[in-house]
Amino acid sequence: MRPAAETAVLREYRHLLRTGPVDWQETAHRHALTALGSAARGLLLAEVQRLLLTGTRLHPDDVHEVARLLVLAERRRPRVLLDGLRPDLLRVLARAVVSSPTGRTLAVGGDVWDGTDPDPEPDDEPLVRGGVGWGGEWGTGVVSTDLGAAFFGTTPPRRRP
Repeated sequence: MRPAAETAVLREYRHLLRTGPVDWQETAHRHALTALGSAARGLLLAEVQRLLLTGTRLHPDDVHEVARLLVLAERRRPRVLLDGLRPDLLRVLARAVVSSPTGRTLAVGGDVWDGTDPDPEPDDEPLVRGGVGWGGEWGTGVVSTDLGAAFFGTTPPRRRP
């Protein structure tokens, strides 16, 4: 999406994502996801899972985790959500986040913001955390401490009551 074709709500949402502190962004997304209701959260979560190929253990009622996933995905890869989400879901999410109490607070400075997106972070992390990943040499004796998680999976996070 070109910045010239961007609606005012999407520009405000992008401003919030680019300039706001992470914890405030998560709070704004939690407020928005709660206000959207379970059915809309389910549609949004399914789309995010398809787009990011992660979050498969999350449920629409895991508002805190879904909010964190949304914020961190857009921080890690700028425009991944803005360009990848279905336009109708993006508009609903953007409107809910911008109109939330925290979103209105984070709107300060939007009128002087230049609208630039940051460059994506380099993808230099290994495929296996704490180990050599696929680039290691056979028989080097380097063993990942998290290698078992690749085969057996990790335990799911505890749900909040």
